[in-house]
Amino acid sequence: MARERMLQRLHRYNKRQPEPRWGRDYQAAIRATPSEAPSISRATILRPELLGGREMHLLSTPETEAALLALYHPAVWDIHEQKVLSTVPTMHPLFGHPSVDSHSLSPLLGTVNVAHRLGVLNEHPKLLVFDKNTKENEWVPFPFVGDLLLYLKDECGPYCVNWTIKLTEDDFRRRGPRPLGRVRSRSPDPGAEVRHRIEAEYYWDAQIRTIPVTRPQIDHELAANLRSIFGWHAREPGMDSAAISRMLDWYRDHLSESGTAHELTVRAANTFNTSPYQAKIILYRGVWKRHLLVDLYVPFLIDRPLQPMQTDPISAYNSWFER
Repeated sequence: MARERMLQRLHRYNKRQPEPRWGRDYQAAIRATPSEAPSISRATILRPELLGGREMHLLSTPETEAALLALYHPAVWDIHEQKVLSTVPTMHPLFGHPSVDSHSLSPLLGTVNVAHRLGVLNEHPKLLVFDKNTKENEWVPFPFVGDLLLYLKDECGPYCVNWTIKLTEDDFRRRGPRPLGRVRSRSPDPGAEVRHRIEAEYYWDAQIRTIPVTRPQIDHELAANLRSIFGWHAREPGMDSAAISRMLDWYRDHLSESGTAHELTVRAANTFNTSPYQAKIILYRGVWKRHLLVDLYVPFLIDRPLQPMQTDPISAYNSWFER
């Protein structure tokens, strides 16, 4: 039964990620659905405007919070969640993208190659498959699936950064997801550490850094605010771009005044002869798109005053996004 499930998973992986795709055409290898996500996880589906409104499948709360931070970053132009790591040599994740000189990219050598180099080939997952040509069962490597592969752009051009995400640092030394609030008593598993070594080396073959991310590393208030604001980021205010720009200018001029965020949106609505709902959409979209720089390290609530940005999250987490 376990073998049949693995065969089904392998078929899904190959069907969803047969060749390089970006934006709304990309498909996660594992979906945040009851039939595919780990039963003990808190799976989430986001629909980011950045990704063309496609479903983004996150399999845990730490993954969701990390994804929101990545989506907020202005240099990020795509994210591949639940990305299959090729067992065999393949092209760089950016290979074939129209914005890139593909000939300058280093290839990925495959997880089997990496495991062999590290001397841990026996730790690589494998699956017994019937070969129609030889009429015999043969062992074939089974792929790992990563968490978030970020696509960014700086003054030197496009590049990638890989994030591997766990609830705590200790979880990088243990297999499988852990429910929030539950203490895991099992001892560290050397196989789990090997899996992360293989992933990091796999991407480094193509000069892609791997960043281990844990939930406590992302500020709690920042994570809560990004989740709250994201819910408004794709709503359409029903106003032309010139009117939106004027209202954003007005918000910047009045951001530090006393009064709650709600009172600010009501005043904006009266000033521009629109509805408070439209004014609220423009406020939240303005904060998400960084047109309005407010403090996201304190609660961002409609019944509280807004505070000007003191610490920019982009600067605070800069090392996670560097080449």
